[in-house]
Amino acid sequence: MGERGDGYNSAEMLKKNIISPGLCSGCGACVGYCPYIKCYGERVAVIHDCKITDGNCYRICPRASTNYDLLRRDTFGPIEFDLVLGNYEAIYFARATDESIRSRGQYGGVVTALSIFALETGILDCALMTGGNYTQAKPFIAADAGDMLACAGSKYTAAPNLSLFQEALKKGYQHIGVVGRPCQSTAARKMQQAAEIKGEKISLIIGLFCMGSFSPDFYQLIKDKKLDGYEKMDIPGDIKFARGNKETYLPFDEMREYVRDSCHICYDPLSELADLSVGSTEYDYGWNTLIMRTTKGSNLVKDAAARDVIELKEYPGDRLPLLKKAVFNKKKRVLERPDAKYLELSDQEKEFFLVTGGDI
Repeated sequence: MGERGDGYNSAEMLKKNIISPGLCSGCGACVGYCPYIKCYGERVAVIHDCKITDGNCYRICPRASTNYDLLRRDTFGPIEFDLVLGNYEAIYFARATDESIRSRGQYGGVVTALSIFALETGILDCALMTGGNYTQAKPFIAADAGDMLACAGSKYTAAPNLSLFQEALKKGYQHIGVVGRPCQSTAARKMQQAAEIKGEKISLIIGLFCMGSFSPDFYQLIKDKKLDGYEKMDIPGDIKFARGNKETYLPFDEMREYVRDSCHICYDPLSELADLSVGSTEYDYGWNTLIMRTTKGSNLVKDAAARDVIELKEYPGDRLPLLKKAVFNKKKRVLERPDAKYLELSDQEKEFFLVTGGDI
């Protein structure tokens, strides 16, 4: 890496092209190894320009130029894949068999159960997860089952989990897991290509379904409406807050203004580059949808099921068209936006969504 030149892609470009226009997803990938980039809660800031020509901070950002074809080939090999759902080996309904995990987790508790299982079987020695609760999410290095259980449950905001990657390395962890949103799955794959920051130490990526995360201003709204005393938040349509048998709701349409601007240009609501993708079924809230994408992810699921850590059941055939339609519409909306300039996709893929794919 040299001095500033025509190909200048450094902290100042990150600030100019990503952070200042409001396109930062809050993934945290650029934080931790550069002294000039800091994280303040869920906001990332560049405090000084290091003047490096080709900085890793810009290269690994999921909202900087992203060649999805290249990332897919690096992750899955040169294979055909579903343009809507991405590459996958199987889709199931799944849930943790341990009731204590299900009660703490979101829906079926699959993310927590698989994370603990990966830790106990030596696949991971820690995972970058989201701690705290829906009123104040925060990045966390989970290195034992108790830590992982404490991180259970969706927060719906943008905790910069990847900001702790370098700290995990300093602590001596060699097999680091990433549990996060689609933007974090993309950033983690980019990080794996960056030997300078030891990205190869990322050993497993569990990606979450995400149609958008709320900005930090949402926390203040919750407090103003005195909803910060509830135990759990969920979005089965409108936004639900629950404590025991008591529930209250906020109309989602009134909360749209709090969705981060970066989420409106996100092309990947299902964490397509993860080893495993996990989300709601939007059908049976006691179960998760589980997408097995890589051989590593599939083997983890099969071993966990064989040891009665999770329970699998067939994904209902009538649900798949609904899932594909929702994702198709999301991708189409993004491709129609003039500000989604970071996307590097083939002409064939763009044509599918903008011209020929409406009859899926």
